[in-house]
Amino acid sequence: MHMTSQWRWLYHADDEQLLIKLAEGLVHPAPFKASRLVPLKPMDEPFSLEDATNFQTLFDQLEASDLVSPQIAFTAALNHTIYQRFGRPQMPQSWYFQTAEEHYVSDATTLTVGTLVRLNSGLAESVCAVVSSDGEFAECMVLAESFPLSDIKTLPQYDVIKVMFNRIQPLNAQQKPSTSYLRHA
Repeated sequence: MHMTSQWRWLYHADDEQLLIKLAEGLVHPAPFKASRLVPLKPMDEPFSLEDATNFQTLFDQLEASDLVSPQIAFTAALNHTIYQRFGRPQMPQSWYFQTAEEHYVSDATTLTVGTLVRLNSGLAESVCAVVSSDGEFAECMVLAESFPLSDIKTLPQYDVIKVMFNRIQPLNAQQKPSTSYLRHA
């Protein structure tokens, strides 16, 4: 399925659920907690050009990867679009992650939207997609089904976390964690 001009943002205050209305009556609910989104008012409006660009940029990058299934690429791109438009700015939470063994990121130009990287919490590793970066930090979307950060905190699939560059590890053949979950979801 590809984006069409029929896609719309829907928010009904009664059930406090942000949705993307896709073609043929399908809807995609926002997976983010209300506290992670800006305050919303009831709406029913079309995707903007910026929304379409955000969706297509991440989708194209992930779809081109041989590690990510089309379904995960599509869902990640929808959630990226939601997060870019309605996500609240967040503080870095780098303390959850181990420092990278090699200095992978020299500046923000190394990381573009859709770059696949690894994060290591000490409990697990996860493949993540970069969804934004600035001078010191990158926001990374979890592509694994879940990503334990500590004994009491686990990130669900498609959640976004902001980290310092020195926590981001490259995704290469010698160090690649198991990614079979990305192709078969």
